Amino acid sequence: MSLTDSDILELNELCNAVVDDAINDTKKARLSQWLATSEDARQFYVKAMGLSASLHHYASEMQTESRDAAVRGKVVHVGIWWRSVMLAAAACIGILLWFQFRPKASTDLQSIEYVARVTGSSNCEWASAQSLQPGDRLHKGQQLNLVKGLAEITFDSGAQVILDGTATLDVNSAWDATLRRGTIKAHVPPEAVGFRVSNHAVEVVDLGTEFTMIADNNGAAEVLVLKGEVEAAPRDAGEQDTILLHANESRRFADTGAVSNIADSKQKFALFTQPMEVDHFAQSAHYVHWSFDEIGGGLIKADKMGISQPAFDARLDSDVPFSLDGARTPGRWGRALKFDGRFFAKATVAGLSGNSPHTVAFWAKVPEDAPLSYAYAMVAWSTSSRKLGLRPVHISWNRNPTEGPLGALRTDFGGGYAMGATSLRDGRWHHLTVVFSPGADDNTPVQVKQYVDGRLESETIMPGKMHVVSSKSAMALTDILWLGCRISGKSPRRDRFHGEIDELFLADRGLEPEEIVQLMKDNQPLPASALALAQSDEP
Repeated sequence: MSLTDSDILELNELCNAVVDDAINDTKKARLSQWLATSEDARQFYVKAMGLSASLHHYASEMQTESRDAAVRGKVVHVGIWWRSVMLAAAACIGILLWFQFRPKASTDLQSIEYVARVTGSSNCEWASAQSLQPGDRLHKGQQLNLVKGLAEITFDSGAQVILDGTATLDVNSAWDATLRRGTIKAHVPPEAVGFRVSNHAVEVVDLGTEFTMIADNNGAAEVLVLKGEVEAAPRDAGEQDTILLHANESRRFADTGAVSNIADSKQKFALFTQPMEVDHFAQSAHYVHWSFDEIGGGLIKADKMGISQPAFDARLDSDVPFSLDGARTPGRWGRALKFDGRFFAKATVAGLSGNSPHTVAFWAKVPEDAPLSYAYAMVAWSTSSRKLGLRPVHISWNRNPTEGPLGALRTDFGGGYAMGATSLRDGRWHHLTVVFSPGADDNTPVQVKQYVDGRLESETIMPGKMHVVSSKSAMALTDILWLGCRISGKSPRRDRFHGEIDELFLADRGLEPEEIVQLMKDNQPLPASALALAQSDEP
């Protein structure tokens, strides 16, 4: 949304006047002008009127007794007010239906959501309907049927599960799975605390640990905690409390809700504390890295890892006079860039605008309680594909509270946006990672994964408007990485980010959760060989 702070305040006042039945001719004319000339204003109006109508409906449901005679004189006024709201709501519905059913791109960007990957296997044999290989992506709602062997599944949250065939597992989300039968061994790092595995008899919430679950064909399940602790909640057990299980503790949960000890727990602990060896899929990655550690000047040197392109150096630039003196500041690691709204930076990166997945990871500091005018893109680039058109990708923090938490990490692209949950407006350094996978063809859904301080915060794409700008104006932005500004047309806009950025890494594929945590902790990429080692099942 391109509305300024003053625009939002004015529209809010006009919408309140409609709701309060206090709008005069001047305000009506102004509101009509907004709705006729601005799509962003129409969307704001639709949401504001819809919220008002919902609140009025809720309040009417709460009125359980008839009004006494003393207030009947106000009923006519309320009725008039309500009719005006209903007319406004009807207008909103008309606008909303136009947005909903206007011509769109041929692809449904919401059709599939990938939330996990097969990262290892050993002598796997899948059911006849499946043929999964290491590296394959798994989508939300997919059921895995392993006939024999071992299969390691890494969820986008960072949780890892090894299936021991015969086993059936439902992949519900990046944070949730259902074991219908068979055995799993789960490892949950601190960044994935809260990962959940359920069964007909029990629901287990991991608190940062390793545990095993064994589900039999009768609906019962056994839970053995190898390290750390879990919360185990019996299902269909009435008011029975959740059980906290620590390392070396176990329970059997029947489908009736009964909980008992495991008779042969000692033997099973001895078995499952042994490593489960699998062959790992570890893909190499190529990186460009800008440290921003220069003492001064407008040149920003880049390090490259595994890439033959001669130079990725960035330069500070501006369309207004500015001084380089205040462009650098102490950062999270060494020095950082400090954006004050007057300048931006850009670098040429071949292939950035294409359909290949990329990962952008960096540290950012947003001023505490920063005004909405500071919220513009920290990192941006333009896409170039039939699916998304020639449209920019903007990584910023959310300035629109009607679309998500104020200050949360937000990634906009042609056709939608991804929204986080943690406000970045606290004056502290946060490690931000965005995995952007546009997809190779029209039938492949766009995927955006956002991580804040190593923890997955969003995986769902919210549908949005799809506009394609002319190819002539957008070609000037192709394969350019921009820092500290929004982009459109042929050049950066004057909507600028205020804050600090440090240690920017750009990878040529989607990074795995372990690699993202490695960048956050050590400011160094994790080589493919080290990734395979990190995924191994150590005793």
